[in-house]
Amino acid sequence: MKTLINRTDASDTTTSSTLTETLFSNGTEYFDALLNDIQTATKTILLETYIFNLDLLGQKIMTALIQAQHRGVKVKVMVDGVGSTSFIAKASEFEKLGIKTKIYHPFPWHIWSWSRSAVTLPSLLKGIYLLLNIPRRNHRKVCLIDDSIAYVGSINIAKSHLTTNEGGQNWRDTGIRLSGRPFTELIDSFERAWHHRSIKEVLKEAFHKVGRNPVIRLNNSRHRRRILYKQLLRRVHKAQHRVWVTNSYFIPDTHLLKKLKEAASHGCDVRLLVPHKGDTWLPMPWASACFYQSLLKAGVRIFEFLPSILHAKSFIIDDWVIVGSSNLDYLSLLHNLEVDVRLSNKDTIEQAKSLFLQDLNHAKEISIKTLDQHRPLYQRILGRLMLILRYWI
Repeated sequence: MKTLINRTDASDTTTSSTLTETLFSNGTEYFDALLNDIQTATKTILLETYIFNLDLLGQKIMTALIQAQHRGVKVKVMVDGVGSTSFIAKASEFEKLGIKTKIYHPFPWHIWSWSRSAVTLPSLLKGIYLLLNIPRRNHRKVCLIDDSIAYVGSINIAKSHLTTNEGGQNWRDTGIRLSGRPFTELIDSFERAWHHRSIKEVLKEAFHKVGRNPVIRLNNSRHRRRILYKQLLRRVHKAQHRVWVTNSYFIPDTHLLKKLKEAASHGCDVRLLVPHKGDTWLPMPWASACFYQSLLKAGVRIFEFLPSILHAKSFIIDDWVIVGSSNLDYLSLLHNLEVDVRLSNKDTIEQAKSLFLQDLNHAKEISIKTLDQHRPLYQRILGRLMLILRYWI
């Protein structure tokens, strides 16, 4: 499913420019559009992703990037040191073909990857820095083409997002294509991650003004993280009609948990859509289930998605909608680089609402009466134990 919308908007409420939005709810349409734009790029391609698997899809993307480079397009690819091990193993080959690569925070014991890290410290200090920053990952999924086309969302470069007929696992994800103006904020955030910043630069940028309602929601600094999160909590607090949340990693802090329960207790339609099955070896849904009882008692309706892995992340508060890469866990809140996009066209917002309701048709609602039978005892115990490590997972 996708929808094409023209609208007037900007990075915050004080400026405006015409944007075109295309909303995707599956990987097939998303990658078809992405490949088409890569194949017609003329100047630059900046791609950053948490996971870049060199499966059939990943190889197809790399072939298109290499062909673009041969046409004279400047191509940069930045992957995360944890999520993209197969890409990292081939990075030197891609460099020889003209693709510039960087690894965001490689594991400190992967010394052979240090040369592609943005960190420019002496070896000993670099090792210490990478060790201290193991939890801090680049979790963004962004592709910028010719400065005026941007892909953002929760879709990694991995065939799991494709349909089963295409050899994938039909993961449920959401992505968005934006075009119509230069995306300077996204370009700047890419370059900041590409070039390791000094402490002086970090301090200088620490308290830059954050728009009250930005279209592009970046958490490049602790200040931005705090302000954007406070804005989100404030919107939940002021919600009049609905708070509909889709998220694959629901491990909320006490502030969000409190606001969701307060909204439900005041009569707001609060619904939470989470996965039944996790996408990693860590069974995150078991930990998420630890919050069910208190949420259900407050009137929050909880649904678990059944057909496949739910990996999408969206927040619908009345008529305010954001989609992107941010999970509702401590890693996203405190550590990871994330980016979300606010929708503001009426038709786009209605499309996002419709998509949420469609997903509920393929989900099982959790009842307070059957909560004890919902998961086996061992899963409930392990879920509680996982919460002890929630700062790191």
